[in-house]
Amino acid sequence: MTVDQARKAVLTRMGRGQTLTGSQGSGETPELGVVSGYLFKLMRGSLGCTQVDLAERLSVDDNTIQGWESGRRPLSALRAADLTRLCQRLTVMGVPAVATSLLPSAVEADAFLTTAVRAGAAPLPLWDNPLASSVHRRSFVGLVTWPFTGIIPGPVRHLPLPKARGPVADRPQLSKAMQQSFFDQMLTSAEMAGNTTTLLRRQATYMLAFDEREESAQWLTREHRRTAARSIDERDLPSGILSRTASLAIARQGDLEPVRHFIQGTLASDNQTLASLTYWAYWLGEIPDTFADDGEMVELGARSWSGRRLIEHLITHLHDPRNAEMNIHSLLCLVMARKELLESDSELRQRTLAAIEQADAGELGRHARQELANLRFATQLAGRN
Repeated sequence: MTVDQARKAVLTRMGRGQTLTGSQGSGETPELGVVSGYLFKLMRGSLGCTQVDLAERLSVDDNTIQGWESGRRPLSALRAADLTRLCQRLTVMGVPAVATSLLPSAVEADAFLTTAVRAGAAPLPLWDNPLASSVHRRSFVGLVTWPFTGIIPGPVRHLPLPKARGPVADRPQLSKAMQQSFFDQMLTSAEMAGNTTTLLRRQATYMLAFDEREESAQWLTREHRRTAARSIDERDLPSGILSRTASLAIARQGDLEPVRHFIQGTLASDNQTLASLTYWAYWLGEIPDTFADDGEMVELGARSWSGRRLIEHLITHLHDPRNAEMNIHSLLCLVMARKELLESDSELRQRTLAAIEQADAGELGRHARQELANLRFATQLAGRN
């Protein structure tokens, strides 16, 4: 099936009001509060409180606490000022500030999930689509995908679940039908974006990497072929970021060849390499400003990051079998572009060398093994200057 045929199939299903799995996107879906509710549960666990205890300390009914945690009474229903006051009170009570500061983003993640689940496969106006308004960061995307991955966001990974009489879910809970509707909307968003709304297409593509359905895997394969089939102009930085996302999405599902093609093809351009590093720095929060599209982000953000947070991330992710080759390449490019990082910090240099030595070269492709050797040499050389 060609890309055009796939798009026509999606549009046909949308015309029938059906999702790709035969289910209906539902405007009757209530406002979801599963992510913020689960985060609230972790915060209560950090205090060692029961729901009744916390209700008393907050001067609310214990049914309110139950509703917040289950998502039955979403925290998004609170006024912004009341949510701010709740976060302040929880912090004073002893909840780590990194957790309370994350709660507004968790409410935003729930709003994202609600919009997508309600729409299902139906097209959303561009101004209503959460994927089209700004370049997302890892911290936010980690909250949105928490129900699918079960990966607890880093800032709250140390918080314990509160004790309960029965089993406690290990993640925010979305029904199977809701998950299907969410990913149906990601497919629809990607197809409707076409080649004109690159940010929307790219961010929908990234989300599809978390969908385990065969139709999404096939779509990602077609998307990579589409982006890889044409030569990307070294000045067309948004298209490079899109190709990067498509190749990494397929790598998440176990196929590393697209990433290798991207590294040796698109990233042969210095401009594309700088854009890729800049995007990664933005993704990790090293660039403080928020941007409306990828082109603006890589152009205006290129000079605003030091690489410190990026190198700290990369040296702890050289063992990831799906992303090791991209991480090795990016670390090598970063060390060459920001030489002062290792030249001025002997402790960081030693940790970088230790991470390189512990990387499993046996699982890497030939090009990645050579880059790992080059990275080792560049890091050693930095200590002699």
